[in-house]
Amino acid sequence: MNLITVIPLTRSKVAETLSYFTSSDVPIGAIIEVPLRSKAIHAIVMETQPAQELKADIKNAPFEIRRIGTIRASAFFPASFMVACNKLGTYYAANAGSVIDSLVADTLLVNANKIAPPLPLVSKEFRAGFGETYAIQGDDEDRMSAWRSLVRQEFARKKSLAIYVPTIEDAMRARGSLTKGIEDYIFVLHGNLAKKEIVMVWQAIARSEHPIVVISTGSFSILPRSDIETVIIERENGRGWRSLKAPYLDMRHALETIARGNGQNVYRSDCLLSTETLKRLDEHEISQGSPFKWRSISTAECSLIDMVAHKGSMITEPPIQNPDIANTENALPETGQEEKPYDNTDSDDSERKSKSPFRAISRELEALIQKNREDSTHLFIFAVRQGLAPTTTCDDCGAVVSCNNCSSPVVLHASKETGPPTSKTSRNYFMCHLCGERRSATETCKNCDSWRLTPLGIGIDRIYEEIKERFPDIDVFKMDTVTTKNAKQAELVMSRFLEKPGSILIGTEFAVTRLPEKIENIAIASMDTLFALPDFRIPEKVIYLLVRLRSMAARSLLVQTRRANESIFDFALKGNLSDFYRTTLEDRKRFDYPPFKVLVKISITGKKDDIAVMMADIQTMLGPREIDIFPAFTATVRNNHIIHGLLKIPPKEWPDLELISKLKALPPAVAVRVDPESLL
Repeated sequence: MNLITVIPLTRSKVAETLSYFTSSDVPIGAIIEVPLRSKAIHAIVMETQPAQELKADIKNAPFEIRRIGTIRASAFFPASFMVACNKLGTYYAANAGSVIDSLVADTLLVNANKIAPPLPLVSKEFRAGFGETYAIQGDDEDRMSAWRSLVRQEFARKKSLAIYVPTIEDAMRARGSLTKGIEDYIFVLHGNLAKKEIVMVWQAIARSEHPIVVISTGSFSILPRSDIETVIIERENGRGWRSLKAPYLDMRHALETIARGNGQNVYRSDCLLSTETLKRLDEHEISQGSPFKWRSISTAECSLIDMVAHKGSMITEPPIQNPDIANTENALPETGQEEKPYDNTDSDDSERKSKSPFRAISRELEALIQKNREDSTHLFIFAVRQGLAPTTTCDDCGAVVSCNNCSSPVVLHASKETGPPTSKTSRNYFMCHLCGERRSATETCKNCDSWRLTPLGIGIDRIYEEIKERFPDIDVFKMDTVTTKNAKQAELVMSRFLEKPGSILIGTEFAVTRLPEKIENIAIASMDTLFALPDFRIPEKVIYLLVRLRSMAARSLLVQTRRANESIFDFALKGNLSDFYRTTLEDRKRFDYPPFKVLVKISITGKKDDIAVMMADIQTMLGPREIDIFPAFTATVRNNHIIHGLLKIPPKEWPDLELISKLKALPPAVAVRVDPESLL
């Protein structure tokens, strides 16, 4: 009988190592299945000893030592990968096992005894340039052209490449851009593939005698090839890199750590790199690659429309007067009088404009819709939010209509069964996009009982209805997570849109990742709600969206906003990335945000009094470091309160092993995020 020590591969908070009995001789590095509480998990064998030699220790142990389950493989992980995972575990104040569980797809662990093992780089020549990180910044076409050249160059050297992307849609787009001429040597791996398909692709990657290109998401951080000398982190500043569960890894950082430890070159690449990466370039921590541009080039004619000037000037029908005040943004109290359409020749137009309904579409956007139809081109209209309006407030007390379960602001949606939202038969509903609660919008203010509830902001449903009202003969499609619930539905909507010249697609970010590389006309109906979010990364998110959409527009880009004086619009529409970076860097330095500080966010969910006491205890335990304590942006979820504590640590002091030891000792109910994507 042997006693083995294993690293548990689980994201739950457990001990760094666990011990089990086995009658088998299990090699170090093997992946096995072990019991943990009421379920079975995977684990890596780190040590094995004869139980006979440890009789006294086993007898005096304060816990029962259980038997292990089925052995899956022998020495599956390369030593360099294990070293990298230990390093990442320290950085993210987590166990190495939870890091490995985040970086390796479950299908690989389950089939470890059936598939080729991942391999380290064999030819570690370490000549000049190897094991370094490069920054690439340029438009999509320039970057894809650079990767095609690099593929030819590496193939000539009989070397393979790995390209990592944040989302499945980015993976498919990259394959479409690179596949010409190498169709038999390009492979795609992502979590939505069937288990059998993952195994089949993995084995094909291992067997190919020809150099290959692998395009993958972060859960395939190791591959069964020993000839990969180049790792590309493409779409580096996009969404989707952060793991949503503990240990909350930044996959870009994890992939770079693994690759650098393996002696591979790393390229961080995007149309606009993250501020943290650009700061590393400034400090010569990483090198500048080619292409690298500080000014984004676009063939599109760009225009910025100040929607404040459009108040009351776009009336096409009189507002609906309906006692069901939550039905529509135009609802007014019953007066018995019908409003007449706005007359541009009215001498007293200031009072008339103040009473006119809000419109989501400017004259310029209407003109673009008309031109798109006449030219038989395509128009994509972007909006940040779903539904009719992202927020509804009370005109009397100012309260925001919120979810009954979690207190998040609810979104006003139109009911499909009762007609368009601008009709008197419409019965709209409120929906919480955090917990899914749904209820009728026929209600009064819960704070003061007022019926004067006013929807604010622009959702894609409102844009859709206004366009159909003004241009009933134009084909208009919608794409968001509500109307297109899966990849097949999204693909069908996109193909129908592209097959119909003169048509319009309205969508959120969900649609942006599925657009073709170029589309003739793009309009941004509204992104102003993003500016209301009190988060330090919002300016970077806004300009990244603007720059990306600008690079995709072939003929025209039109941006509607009520914040036309924001400098970020000037930076984006002129492609002035350098000045934006310098401005952002100054702001972050002023307020001690990354890259000038490492942020550690501690979050607790529970009853209000309980979490206050718990956070006070944590503050005492982590002293003398100061913790900024504040409620979450969504303060309650399912009747539980959420509070955050924030540590700001100089980069040279992190990782702090003493502090990390304290953070790892916190109870499972406490979430610890290092370098969080958001403070909200």
